[in-house]
Amino acid sequence: MNEKDQIFLNYLANHNTMVLSTYGEDGPWSTPVFFVNRGYRLYFLSEPTSKHSCNLHKNPLVAATITEDYKDWSEIQGIQLKGQAYIVSGLSETAIILALFLKKFPAVRHILQTPDSFKGVSKTQWHCIEAKYLKFTDNTNKFGERFELEL
Repeated sequence: MNEKDQIFLNYLANHNTMVLSTYGEDGPWSTPVFFVNRGYRLYFLSEPTSKHSCNLHKNPLVAATITEDYKDWSEIQGIQLKGQAYIVSGLSETAIILALFLKKFPAVRHILQTPDSFKGVSKTQWHCIEAKYLKFTDNTNKFGERFELEL
């Protein structure tokens, strides 16, 4: 694995929330979601009736940002990406994602074990974003330092 891949994959592994951007009949829409990744595939759970899920059903193209809320511009780091999303249907892929998700977010186990106690959880679906392009911004080295990765 080269240095650029290592930077991207470490950043993804050490962050929990991405702001997902979709486009639908009403125009653009963004929402934060918890995610896990397997390489450059990012997975999240969502209800089929959510606005972003409905948008993805009609238009699988997606953009996302993974970053933190910084107070000083010289500390800004983050990933911007674009790719294509699909609903995960395979049992083996689902089992792997679920194990990764529960390891990263142990509190979710209770929610998934008692889905009727939480609105909409029993109907959630796994979505996968296959990243096609990523850009990493790192102002900690130099203002505006960026590098890109096309997959």
